[in-house]
Amino acid sequence: MDQEKKQSKCNIHSNFNNNLLLFEENNIQTKICLVCAKQITENLNRLIEYDEFIHADQNYVFSSFPPLNDKNIYNTIKNLQIKKDSSIQDIFIEKISNYFTCLKKEINQKIDNLHSQVKSKLIQMQDFRQNQGDIFLDIYNEVSSKFDIQKLIKEYSQDSDQHLKEIINEKYSNIKSNTEKLQKNISEYQAIINKINLKTPIEIQSKILDLIDQIDFFEKPQKDIIENIEFEKSKSYSCSQNLQIQRIQNRQIQINQSTTNRGVSYANFILDPNQKYIFRVKLQTNSNADSFLIVGIIQEQDKDNKKLYDGICYCERGNIMTINKVVKGNNVYEGSKVNIDKEIEVRIHLAQKMIKVANYPNYENIAELENKQLILENTQYRLAVELYHIAHKIIITHLSIVQQFDEKM
Repeated sequence: MDQEKKQSKCNIHSNFNNNLLLFEENNIQTKICLVCAKQITENLNRLIEYDEFIHADQNYVFSSFPPLNDKNIYNTIKNLQIKKDSSIQDIFIEKISNYFTCLKKEINQKIDNLHSQVKSKLIQMQDFRQNQGDIFLDIYNEVSSKFDIQKLIKEYSQDSDQHLKEIINEKYSNIKSNTEKLQKNISEYQAIINKINLKTPIEIQSKILDLIDQIDFFEKPQKDIIENIEFEKSKSYSCSQNLQIQRIQNRQIQINQSTTNRGVSYANFILDPNQKYIFRVKLQTNSNADSFLIVGIIQEQDKDNKKLYDGICYCERGNIMTINKVVKGNNVYEGSKVNIDKEIEVRIHLAQKMIKVANYPNYENIAELENKQLILENTQYRLAVELYHIAHKIIITHLSIVQQFDEKM
């Protein structure tokens, strides 16, 4: 009976069989030929051959059925079905193996090509064809009269003895010229040798190896700790007690000054030297170009009685700061402005004496601590901020601990 239904001729188009199913919304046909289908729908991907549907087993996936909003799902399921006998671990082992095979091949190819180019260039350099050892020996033998002296010693007589003394005395008389002759040859040799610079290639090699070490296929765990911390007012420094500290949206911490005078605020925990911290801060002003907004770390013993800008800090005013060694782009400080609304990211790893600052989220400009010896061993530090003007505001937007820093800065 199925065979008869499948093979039945179309009543309108006798040369065509009703061998198609049309599963279109509000237009379902379980017995239709291709010509009829084209006349009643433009959505031909809703057509399925009768035999295809009848013989579909549990592993078969149709290209357009059941109807879905995302057409990519059909291919995704098909691809997964092909790999149904492989575990996710097997799939990724294969992918990672292919990655390293390809990486090795491409690196080796690059190295081989560069090696050939350098070798070819060396062959073309005329200066490098000389045997420098022979040249040095020829000049040395000439100025030393070594073989003449040997002959006189072997044929010793009164005449040869006198001649020998004359040659030796001549050598002392010609110390300056003989020295200059040999030094000139050595200088010429060194000039040729200096045409080859190994310092830069070795530095690049080190960077390449470092980059390879940083290849990581797994997300680096991050622990967000901003919800668990508070910022406190310095107890006795200047007008710190006039600072206003409050939680705002997304658990961010906003700090502003209620009077025009300096104030320091610090985190309620001591930094662990072995932990890696990411600290993001918004700096905002709206009326004063003297942007005395400071972010940094302060020693535990100084937190209640000293200013932050005497220590390890970044200052939006562009001076009195120690995190000022540009390592990418330009200075993170962008010049004196009346209105400032920017966000910076600070990365801290005390064990490595590392503290960096970058504009966020672009990381176009990055600076680091100029003198790493300022971070003292066996010394406790806290995150801290300092601000001066009543119109200035600092907002701590993010604070987390990570296992590894990414390569953005």
